[in-house]
Amino acid sequence: MLQQSKRVLLAPSLLLAPSLLLLTFLLLSSCQSTTHTINQPSLGSDKLFASQNADILSQRCSEATTNLQGQLTALEDSLTDTSELAFLTDLDNFYIQLENHYSVAQLYSNTHPNADIRSSASSCQKSIESVLTDANLSQAIYQQLQQLDSSNSDAITQRYHKKLLNNFTRSGVDKDQELRDTLRQLQIDIADLGQQFSKNIREDVRHITVDTVEALNGLPQDYIDGLSKNPEGQWLITTDYPSIFPFLRYAQDDKKRLAIYKLFLDRGYPDNEALLKQIINKRDQLAKHLGYATYADYVTEVAMIATPSNASTFIDRIANLAKPRSERDYDQLLAQLQTKQPQAEKVGNWQKSFLEEQVKKEQYQYDAKAVREYFAYDDVKQGIFELAGQLFDVEIIPWQTSTWHSAVSTHELRKKNGETLGYFYLDMHPREGKYKHAAHFGIKTGVLDKQLPVSALICNFPGEDKHVDSTGQRVNRGLMEHNQVETFLHEFGHLMHSLIGGHQTWSGLSGIATERDFVEAPSQLLEEWVWNYDTLKTFAVNAQGETIPKAMVEKMQRARGFGKGTHIRNQMFYAALSLNYYSSAPETLDLNETLIRLQQAYSPFDYINDTHFYANFGHLYGYSARYYTYMWSLVIAADLFSEFEREGLLNSEVAARYRDKVLAPGGSQDAADLVADFLGRPFNYDAFIEQLNAE
Repeated sequence: MLQQSKRVLLAPSLLLAPSLLLLTFLLLSSCQSTTHTINQPSLGSDKLFASQNADILSQRCSEATTNLQGQLTALEDSLTDTSELAFLTDLDNFYIQLENHYSVAQLYSNTHPNADIRSSASSCQKSIESVLTDANLSQAIYQQLQQLDSSNSDAITQRYHKKLLNNFTRSGVDKDQELRDTLRQLQIDIADLGQQFSKNIREDVRHITVDTVEALNGLPQDYIDGLSKNPEGQWLITTDYPSIFPFLRYAQDDKKRLAIYKLFLDRGYPDNEALLKQIINKRDQLAKHLGYATYADYVTEVAMIATPSNASTFIDRIANLAKPRSERDYDQLLAQLQTKQPQAEKVGNWQKSFLEEQVKKEQYQYDAKAVREYFAYDDVKQGIFELAGQLFDVEIIPWQTSTWHSAVSTHELRKKNGETLGYFYLDMHPREGKYKHAAHFGIKTGVLDKQLPVSALICNFPGEDKHVDSTGQRVNRGLMEHNQVETFLHEFGHLMHSLIGGHQTWSGLSGIATERDFVEAPSQLLEEWVWNYDTLKTFAVNAQGETIPKAMVEKMQRARGFGKGTHIRNQMFYAALSLNYYSSAPETLDLNETLIRLQQAYSPFDYINDTHFYANFGHLYGYSARYYTYMWSLVIAADLFSEFEREGLLNSEVAARYRDKVLAPGGSQDAADLVADFLGRPFNYDAFIEQLNAE
C-alpha cells in the first residue's frame, strides 16, 4: 500500500471509519442517551487525551460497550410507531454513538505514542466491532425496518432507509440462526486478522547501515544531517517513508538502494503471509454464505463499477491505454541506466525513482533536489490552508483542545460568516509505533443538528524538529519533496470532503459516505493545484525568503509527464493483484505465484526474487478487491478538473459549484449523479486520455 507513488500505494488514502470527539466524551461519561445533541466537540475529550492510561481506557471502553449493548437491546424491544420514523432516528443515533466510540479506539491504536494504550485501543476496537456485528445481524431491527413506511418522507430519508435495508441483507440478517452465528464469527475473525495484519506492517521498521560518507553521495545535506546513527557510528536508513523515499530518489549507491528496497518489500513477512491467506479465505467463506461467487462479487456490488468483470475490463483498458507511453518511459530509464551500467538489460523497481530523477535533470533540466528547498513544512501547511480557504470560501483558525501527542496541531474550519463547519487534527510527522503511511481518519461523522464533523490527517512528513541558528534563521525547515506536498493536498481533499459534506440529516449519508470507488476523486482533483505556478508562488519560499522561480515550475510541469506511463502500468498491477486475490479459490491460491504472474503481465518492472510485497500491501485488507479505485477515481478527477482548466483554477463560480454539487451533498446522492450535476453530463475518459498523452 505504498508504492512508488507514496500517496497512491500507501495512502491509501485510506479513509478510515467515521467519528471521534463525541466518542471521547462518551467513553468518559459512560455514554449518554441516544438522543443527546452535541453541536461542538465535547470537553470530555480533553480528559481522555490527558489520562494517558491504558487501564482507564480499557475500563471506559468496557462501560461504553455495555451501554451500547443495552441500547441495542432496547432497539430490538422497541414498540415505536415506525410510521413516524422515530425508530429510524433512534437507530441512527445508536450508530452515531457506536461510530464515535470506534473512531477514538481506531485513532489511538494507530497513533498513540504509548504502546500499552495502542494495545488497549485495539482491543476496544474489537469489542465495539462485535456490537456492530450483532446490530447488523439483528432480525428484530431488520423486521422493524421492513415494517417502516418511508414513502411519505423526503427523498434523503427514503434513500437512507433503502440503504439500511440493503446493508442488513448484505450482512446476512435474513439467514437462519445457525448461519447468522457463522457469519458473526467470520466477521469477528476477519476484523481481528485485519488488525493484526495492519499492526505488523506498522511496527515492522527495518534498516540498513551506511559506513562511509561516499555511500551517501547524492543525498541532500539536510537529509544526511537528520539521519540517526547506531552505537557503532553507522548511519541508519530505515523503511519509514521520510527515510527510504529520498534515499531511493537521490542516493547514487545502487546496491544500497536495492538492499533497503528489498527490506521495504518484506515488511510484515513472514507473519502477514499466513494472516493474509486467512483473511482471503474467511472473506471467501463469508461471500459464499451470502450467496456470492467470490468476495470480489460481494464488494463491487455496491461500488460504481458494479461487478468484478467490469473492474477487470477497466484494468485492462487503462493498462492498454498506458502501454505505449510506458514503453517510451522504460526505454528512457534503461538508456539512462546504461550510461552507468553499459551491460544493463533491465531496469529494477528500486532504480526507478533514481533514474527518473536523472532523466528529468538531464532532459528536462528539472532538479527535484533544488525544488525541495522551496517546500518547508510550515509554509506548505499554511499555503494549503489558504488555498482551501480561497477555493471553498472558508477559513481555518486555531482550535484549543488537547491531543494525543505534542506534535499534533488542531484547527477549526468555518465559513466566512463565522459558522463552524467542523474541526480537525494534523498528526503529520513520523514516530515509533505510529501509522506509517498517509491517510485521512474520520473521527466524528457530522450529522445535522446533532454533531459537527471531526477528522484527522495522519501522515509522515519531515518538519517536526526545528531550531534556529544564532541569526534567528530556521536551520531545519522540514523540507518536503514536491510529491509529498502533493500527498498533503490529496489527504487534505479527503478532509474537506468530510467536513464540508458532513452536514446531512442521517449519519450513513454524511461526509464521505459515498461509493468506495469515488472517494479518491475529490482528493485527486485537488492535487492539480500544486502543479500551478500561481498557487505555488503563494507559499513556496526558500530559506532566503525567495519565491520559487516561475521558470523552475515550468520545468517541473514539462517533466511531469515523464514516468506517467510506467506509473499507471504499475498501478494496474496492484489493481489486478487485489482483484485476483479476492476472485480466486483460496484453496488453490498461491500468493507469490499470482503476484509474479500479474507483475509480468502488467508492470514494466520485474519481480525481485525472495520478496513478498503482498505482506505489506495494506490495501489488501482495507480496500480488498477494490484497489482499482485509485485509477477509476483518477479518470473522474481528470474530467472534473477539465471544468477548472477551462474556466480558471481559482474561478470562484466553478469552485462554488463544485463545492455545492459534489462535496456538500456527501452521500445523499449516487456519485455518478453528483458528477453529472457538476459537469452537465455523465463523466467520460476524454480528459484522462488527454492528460495521459500530454507531453
